[in-house]
Amino acid sequence: MNRPSWDEYFLRITHEVAQRSTCLRRKVGAILVSDKYILATGYNGVPRGLAHCAERGCLRAKHNVPSGERHELCRGLHAEMNAFLQA
Repeated sequence: MNRPSWDEYFLRITHEVAQRSTCLRRKVGAILVSDKYILATGYNGVPRGLAHCAERGCLRAKHNVPSGERHELCRGLHAEMNAFLQA
């Protein structure tokens, strides 16, 4: 039996969670785990209840902002923060 380690297992799940991202530039997933139990998942994008970037547009893309710059223009949250908000 070729069974993944717990770390490999959880890392694979983050890749699936990332597919739910609403960010137009990058898809990232995160999970909160305690004692091998998944507490919450999150992906990068706007907080719950706000219009997604796909619907409202991306200010950084609109202004051709290079990767890694002008993050204050982004309406989205990191995947980790969204996971904490879900917990």
